[in-house]
Amino acid sequence: MSDPNPANDRVQPSTGWVWILSLLCGAATVAYVQRQCLGTVEKPIREELGLSFAEMGSVQASFFLTYALLQIPAGWVAQRWGIRKSLLSMAVVWSLACALIPLVRGTFDLVTLRLLMGAAQAGIFTCTTLAVRRFFVPTRYGLANGVIAGSMQVGGFLGAVLAGWVTGLLGWRGMFLLFALPGFVWAALFWNWFPRESSEASREGGSAPMTAATWWSLVCAWPLWCLSGQQFLRAGAQMFFGSWFATYLQEARGLDLTQAGFLNGIPIAAAALGPLAGGWAADRLLAWSGSRRVSRQCLASGCLMLCALLMFLGYRTTLPAGAVALFGLGAFFAAAAGPAAYTSTMDLGGTRLALVFSVMNMWGNVGAATFPKVIGQMLGAASQRAGGTGEAWGDVFTVFITLYVLAALAWLPFHIRQPIEFAEPLPPGTPADRSKSGRPAAA
Repeated sequence: MSDPNPANDRVQPSTGWVWILSLLCGAATVAYVQRQCLGTVEKPIREELGLSFAEMGSVQASFFLTYALLQIPAGWVAQRWGIRKSLLSMAVVWSLACALIPLVRGTFDLVTLRLLMGAAQAGIFTCTTLAVRRFFVPTRYGLANGVIAGSMQVGGFLGAVLAGWVTGLLGWRGMFLLFALPGFVWAALFWNWFPRESSEASREGGSAPMTAATWWSLVCAWPLWCLSGQQFLRAGAQMFFGSWFATYLQEARGLDLTQAGFLNGIPIAAAALGPLAGGWAADRLLAWSGSRRVSRQCLASGCLMLCALLMFLGYRTTLPAGAVALFGLGAFFAAAAGPAAYTSTMDLGGTRLALVFSVMNMWGNVGAATFPKVIGQMLGAASQRAGGTGEAWGDVFTVFITLYVLAALAWLPFHIRQPIEFAEPLPPGTPADRSKSGRPAAA
């Protein structure tokens, strides 16, 4: 497969690739702290504001509504503005949205700020994916994506664990204000230290207009449908830990808020290690076999099936600590499947990487928006019955585990023979032809 980035565009080890990766990981960590902390303090917010389960489900899902819908526009902005300007602007806006949450007085205010936060964070991982392709060699794509994906989970872990503790000290309003501050600090560091891009580099693949032929190329790309399907299912299932898992521990397992917040962090912490292992394994399998089918499809599908089994065993385990340990191990394998998907967009996207990645990530976040809302509706309906919400958790876990199984199956027909061939407009006076984004990839 042809490499869209010349070698001299990459930062060599002696010129700061570690610092670049650290900044990208910092963005992922801060973003996930701010988006995930809501799940831990869902119950005290719901009770203080007088919200129903269904209303809180809408709050949980609202972030992902704008986050999903704006994936493609944000990807376009990232390629037009460049990584540096785009990521800085996003960080300032999403941190401001977090800082304003202490002022909310009801559902409308909370939903509005979560929608704003989701809109601002929509382009983060398009930017990081573009940066990985620009600054890293192809044999390190998996590991670099794995480290960034692991940083997402580190942020989720910190948000989940610290939210309960900080809320106990400052209340949930003070917690959101405190958690907003690192975003502004990161933005200042990023602006000062991230490499400035040439105008050609910042607009790579983004100068050509989007045409009907471009969209038709996407519609006809079967591998992209497979990637989008597994992302929809996997992200929907993974969102359980960032939305309702702490509530499950309190209501079904009888734990208090602090205990639930701590145990809620264990699957998220395990998921922080999963992408590191998954990215490393993807690179090693590719080097050993020379096959993207083995290093992408087989690795991801196997991890997701093992995850589904571990989640089932965790639900059936009586002791809370043992159950959470199994949930954590399952979350590890689910997260290990992530770098295979991110790296596959690099194999598939060619000069339209931002667009291809955005489409896949959009469907992932449609799943992440849908699942919390569905759970809220299930719990709300159960709360009206005599048995309360206790009986509903079995149905919730049936849906949860089924999503992982279907995600594993979605990988089975996936295979990349070459990048998507986009019909791009050529300069005036050039005979009409179909431009190709690369040579056939290794099977």
